[in-house]
Amino acid sequence: MKYSKIFIAVFGSLLFGMSSCHDILDITPVDRYTDAVLWEDINLSKAYLLDTYRGTGIGYRQYMVTGVSDESQIKFRENFYVRGDISPDNAAPWGLSSYLPGWNDHYKNIQKINKFLDNVGRAVEAASADNKTSVQAQVDILRGEALYLRAFAYTELARTYGGVPLLATESQINQDFQSITRASFEETINFIVKDCDDAAALLLEKSRTEMGKATKAAALALKSRILLFAASNLTADGTAGSKFVGYTNPNRPALWKAAQLAAKAVMDLPEVGLESFGAPNKEQVSNSMAAFFEKRDLASPEVIWGKMYSTIDGDINSMNGQNAPSSTGFATSTNPSQKLVDTYQMEDGSNFYEHFAVDNDVYRNISGKYKNENIYKNRDPRFYATILYDSALWNGKNVDIRTRVTIENGVETKRVFGFDTENSTYNAHNATVTGYSLRKLLIGNLTDPLNRNNNAYIEFRYPEILLNYAEASIELGEISEAAIYINMIRNRAGMPDFTGDITQALRYERQIELAFENQRWYDMRRWKILVPELTNVYGIKIDEITNNGVISTTWKRFVTQTREAVDRMLWIPIPRIEINKAPQLEQNPGYN
Repeated sequence: MKYSKIFIAVFGSLLFGMSSCHDILDITPVDRYTDAVLWEDINLSKAYLLDTYRGTGIGYRQYMVTGVSDESQIKFRENFYVRGDISPDNAAPWGLSSYLPGWNDHYKNIQKINKFLDNVGRAVEAASADNKTSVQAQVDILRGEALYLRAFAYTELARTYGGVPLLATESQINQDFQSITRASFEETINFIVKDCDDAAALLLEKSRTEMGKATKAAALALKSRILLFAASNLTADGTAGSKFVGYTNPNRPALWKAAQLAAKAVMDLPEVGLESFGAPNKEQVSNSMAAFFEKRDLASPEVIWGKMYSTIDGDINSMNGQNAPSSTGFATSTNPSQKLVDTYQMEDGSNFYEHFAVDNDVYRNISGKYKNENIYKNRDPRFYATILYDSALWNGKNVDIRTRVTIENGVETKRVFGFDTENSTYNAHNATVTGYSLRKLLIGNLTDPLNRNNNAYIEFRYPEILLNYAEASIELGEISEAAIYINMIRNRAGMPDFTGDITQALRYERQIELAFENQRWYDMRRWKILVPELTNVYGIKIDEITNNGVISTTWKRFVTQTREAVDRMLWIPIPRIEINKAPQLEQNPGYN
């Protein structure tokens, strides 16, 4: 007789973890359910599926995708990728504990999901005649959830590794794994799109779905995300290194049209919309946007899908403990880069470098409009909602990054280091290395570093969909249509309509609006700007000098992390251990 636990234990196989199963005596176990009990009871099937939500890997973690982009530097984790040292033997930060989910993590979850899809229909067969209709309706929704979760896993694999083995049913121990090969990138995209379409046909609206579970909108949003990726330069400009990392004969107009229509399908849903942050009041916009990411639930029409947390049990959300300023007793793991800070426009929509020059790494005001020497004044309101910088107010006190030097008659008489720096007398080891820390994604009134966060994690937010639609429209030559939605995002943030090149305006909005939402690395790759843009990380050093009573302040950038990007880093290598198990799998370009 065959038995399975509800939450399946997994062990390594050629490509992924297999469900545990044991031939044992005909004795009903007391610590697990038999297959018959598990799959014939609709409530147990629901409990089984819940575990696969956790297996998606979404949620807050100390190491986020931002750390392999130009948004930030991660302080407490080794990052082989940004040094150009990533290899099939060491793919950090992918696939390691508390890092980013990797190949094996996703295939373990796919195996669980496929087992569910293969068996959940047995609940209908076992139901009484009076209950069959009700159970069938529940099974249909559960199947929709499972198809969505499988599509999500394959989307993560496709955007990271390219075309991958496509497994549509539960794998068995005696299966011939040597026959399993990588599907082409095109085949992988088609598989994901079909799962998204099938899921959307079965799932319900958000208002009729338990919060945090998959909805019709979530399935359509996932389809929008993967089709935008597929239509982009990385995979569809005709120069892909193999059929596994792009289309061999791409039809760009058709690909962009599919991406546009996928985004429009989400936009046409009555349940989605943008939050009002109080524009044109710029201070209110900043405060409202920061508060938006502190919400404990997913109720906003701007939130399409995400994950909620409890302070009592379940997965731990330690965003404050791992990312807030060190002077409050926390550790600043995610260190925003000076490059990102300088990217934020001025509040009138002009570029920062129209008002500040950098001479020998020292910032100098050259503005005819904004005369303040402080580089943090008069910026895009989203800057203040996203990043904590020197003198920013946090939990009732100002962030302190500057070094105060007193000089009298040409002699330095005093030097005091900022309380939030690595030279501080308090918690210096946990201080930011760049001079910046996150504001976005943190809770403002959480002051004890031992306490958990309970703000929700957002995987899909409506602005992403609007920007997906705008980008596809630009590529199709529908410039005025794209401008509507780019300006919609800007105006909601208290910013004026964009000026200049619309492609650059679109890319600015994606970088700023979606900052630290795990989008930038994928965008850098699919636009093929990773190599020129993943450069050394700069931080800021601020000196406030009092010389015989006269105060002057300098803002000087300095390198905090050296980086080297090469073309092969556009894709992540399949781990050596997986290639060794299945030699027929072809490795990604540049990693052989």
